[in-house]
Amino acid sequence: MDDILKQLAEIKTELRKPFPTSDINKICEDFRSEFLKLSDENEVDFYEDFRYYCVNISGTLSYVLEDMTNQIPQGQIDMLYKSFFEYYNQYEFLEDRIANYNHFFQEYKTFEQARKLLLQLLSNNHYPLKRQNLYTKINLTFEK
Repeated sequence: MDDILKQLAEIKTELRKPFPTSDINKICEDFRSEFLKLSDENEVDFYEDFRYYCVNISGTLSYVLEDMTNQIPQGQIDMLYKSFFEYYNQYEFLEDRIANYNHFFQEYKTFEQARKLLLQLLSNNHYPLKRQNLYTKINLTFEK
């Protein structure tokens, strides 16, 4: 557990890097037709969706590092069970293409690493989750 906390503390500085706005704008431009098709079905805002996803991870990390895990809202924990592309599955067409957008890709990988570490920490006996979905499969492995 201490090892996970140490890794999370180190990741915290990585999460404070500038948001990948220019890469997100480029993604929106490069996949304009795909985004337009999505907007027929629902309101789509890739920038805001990714920002919200990152804020959820950062916020959860703040609770953990301040030793306030018992105060993390359940909805915030529930969101950690899914990667960005699982949670916002309308963007799954991008998942295999994001490596072409280096700043966005690096940011995505860092937030994914933090998300998985948070789940590991919150899933152990020291910080039992309030509720777990039995149908959720969690892949807690990640590349460094």
